[in-house]
Amino acid sequence: MASLDQYSLCPCGNGKKIKFCKCHEHLPEMQDIYRMISGEQNVAALDRINANLKTMPSEPWLLAMKCDLLLRLGELEPLEETSAKFIRLQPDNPLAKLHRAMVAIVRGNTEEGASLLLQSIADSGESIHPMTAMVGMNLIEFIGQRGSILPALLHAETLLDLEQPMQQVGMSAYQSIVSDAQSSSLLRESVPSPLDAGDAPYAERLDEATSLIEAIRIGGAKTKLESMIREFGPQPAILQSLLHCQLILTDSESAASTCRKLTQCPDLPEYQKVYYQSLAFDLSPQSSGISLKDDLVIYTIEDSDFESKLASIKSLQPVPVDQLKEMLQMMLQEEVPPKVAYVCTDAVLQEQFAESEPLRVGTWIAFYGKQTDKPARLVALEANSGYQKKQIDSIKSELGLNSLKRELIEQLQLPFVQRINSQVMVRQQIPDERRLALSDAIKHLNTEEALDIQLECLGNHSMREVAGKAEYRVALQAVLLSWQARNPSGFTDADFDAIHQRLQVSEPKLSSELDVFDLVGGAAYYWTDLSNIDPQSLIQLMQSSLTRGIASMYQPLIDRAQNVQWPEEIKGSAEYTLNNLKVRVCSDPNEAEKLLARIIETGKKLNVSIASAIIERFELLTMLGRHGEARVFLESSVRENSTDPTLMRYIQSLMQQSEMAARGSALGAQGQGSISDSGAASSSGIWTPDGPGGSSPDSAGGGSKLWVPD
Repeated sequence: MASLDQYSLCPCGNGKKIKFCKCHEHLPEMQDIYRMISGEQNVAALDRINANLKTMPSEPWLLAMKCDLLLRLGELEPLEETSAKFIRLQPDNPLAKLHRAMVAIVRGNTEEGASLLLQSIADSGESIHPMTAMVGMNLIEFIGQRGSILPALLHAETLLDLEQPMQQVGMSAYQSIVSDAQSSSLLRESVPSPLDAGDAPYAERLDEATSLIEAIRIGGAKTKLESMIREFGPQPAILQSLLHCQLILTDSESAASTCRKLTQCPDLPEYQKVYYQSLAFDLSPQSSGISLKDDLVIYTIEDSDFESKLASIKSLQPVPVDQLKEMLQMMLQEEVPPKVAYVCTDAVLQEQFAESEPLRVGTWIAFYGKQTDKPARLVALEANSGYQKKQIDSIKSELGLNSLKRELIEQLQLPFVQRINSQVMVRQQIPDERRLALSDAIKHLNTEEALDIQLECLGNHSMREVAGKAEYRVALQAVLLSWQARNPSGFTDADFDAIHQRLQVSEPKLSSELDVFDLVGGAAYYWTDLSNIDPQSLIQLMQSSLTRGIASMYQPLIDRAQNVQWPEEIKGSAEYTLNNLKVRVCSDPNEAEKLLARIIETGKKLNVSIASAIIERFELLTMLGRHGEARVFLESSVRENSTDPTLMRYIQSLMQQSEMAARGSALGAQGQGSISDSGAASSSGIWTPDGPGGSSPDSAGGGSKLWVPD
């Protein structure tokens, strides 16, 4: 830690140097405590601070240093008490708000934490306290883990607008959020800017609210906007501004309600209505009517042979208890793990793939044996719709559960888009040349299932049932957008075009001459008309789609890029980006290896990091059995890119694997017994196309000869 002198920022947090702060008279005591903290004598420093607080109970520098120490020591209860006193005595102190925000975040009150963080930034002016980065990162991580992706993105963008090192923290968080292809694309792009109010009677007051938002006075802006809605009604420009405030304050439920109100605004074009309705689905599936209900139930079991009955049912496949243990402990507050656990399955695709015995996986059940204070019990997650309901109903009938007492523990809400991506397992290995056919068959299976699920947002009808009905047009388009924005594996834009045609709705196509992202946010990836897009806009869309993993759009972008006359100044970048897209959709490992070689050469000319391409090409060469070529290639790449951290981490991991393999060989040579094959089939006897097991690993390729893109 740096030393503390009169030109250091005062620990009290008011942004002034000690020399110009009223705390300057306590500099010697500050220095003594600071030296203790620097020497990691935290407990002694805390004792010294507490002794000073007895005679100086209101000194902000003492309260600030105590909060910092308690935070270091992880003492949440004392921190909560001290931070409350600090902010009560110093209500406008940015540091006091940061400590209070940290407590709120740890307690799970993200709305208070976000509000205090934003207030601290606004109150700090140009002198942003260094602790802002830590509080901001903790808030982003906390809300991101709980699915509040768009609020996390807005907070990352807020940090990006500040000075260093806030920008570094913001950029790290931003890149992590936008590259998470498991999240909806709609949640990884900012919301559209508010409409121009023109000469509307509320225009001047809206400008005032906008100024408050720009100054990060979010609370004041939100209050003003809510007052305007009461006076002028739900005007689109007011609602759009309010939406930003609700999101950055992490109030996703209110933000979803505002999105639904925007969907009802007659002045908005249909494509924006569809976007806002779909955004509401992602922000709050339950209140927006796109979630499905599952019942967590318990049956009391008196039959002593019940466990044997479970084992005899072919449609139940055993799974390791550890896979469900943590979830069941949280749901049931049950410390004792179940004796056995199963997933429900049913046979599918029998006409095409009967020889491989494909099974579609559904919900799960767990059996608890009799305990001293509890009878034997069966815990089940019972679906109320779709094929999972048929599975569990059949199993309940076989087990005779319908005649037993059913105790409802909790009703769980599952987003529609999570239910429709069913998994199919196979017992017998599928030849490589048949795997693409299996993938297509599973995709067809999932599509047909999705079209028949009844949704509240469609008036408790299925998509198939409301096809062509004008009153459900916007909601139906929004469901399809929400589905595609989740990047379902194997689905292309052509697949969604076909689904739109089947349901008799058209997908919006917006001219690239418009600022499409500022009109419909993340929907721009799917709705931008590529037919007349200019080269510069196209390459930006290609690069952004790669970063965000918008897999369904890769092929349309490739097709368009191959028919563009690229200007000389961006030709190299276009070639690099195009080949990166091609390698993501390539199913031939030999062709993919050639594409990666081109990516590496082009990347060198553009002076961009090529570590990922190097690693992928090396692994492909190894898989193809070209070991000598792979070794020479990797050695030369390491020499040329010896400072690339990604490549160096990979080399380190290879060395560690080599050391572990050598130790294993030594154990075998010493007669300690052979090490069990890690690729052996699991206890359930189920072999999955992309998992271990089945046949013995190929010594040359290290496993399956199938190369999976991406």
